[in-house]
Amino acid sequence: MHEYSIVQELLSVAAVEARRAGAVRVTGLHCRIGALRQLDHRLLLEAFELLRSETVCAEAELRIETTFVTACCGRCQHEYAVHDWNWDCPRCGGSGHPLGGGDELDLISLEAEIAA
Repeated sequence: MHEYSIVQELLSVAAVEARRAGAVRVTGLHCRIGALRQLDHRLLLEAFELLRSETVCAEAELRIETTFVTACCGRCQHEYAVHDWNWDCPRCGGSGHPLGGGDELDLISLEAEIAA
C-alpha cells in the first residue's frame, strides 16, 4: 500500500513547514490528489490516523480534494472533467480527447498554531 509512504511524506513536509513557520502544532492539512493517482482515500485517511501520532500533526485533520482529467470534445469543443473513465461529452455525446490534469499530488495548505 503506497498510501502509507505518501502519508509519511506528507507528515514530513508538514513538520518541516511547521518548524519553519514557528508552529507548535498543525491542525489541518489540505491535499489535492488527482484521480489518475488511483489512491484509495479511505486508506490514506487510515494511514494518516495511524502515522500522525507523536508528530506535530498528532491532532490534525486531513482533507482531500480530488481532481479529474480534463477533456475536450472533438465534436463541439466543450471542455469537461472525466468521471468514472467516461470520455463521452456530457453536452453532445461526442468523443473527448485528454487535455491534462488528474495526476496531481499536492499539499495545498497547512493550518497551524503558532507559538505565542
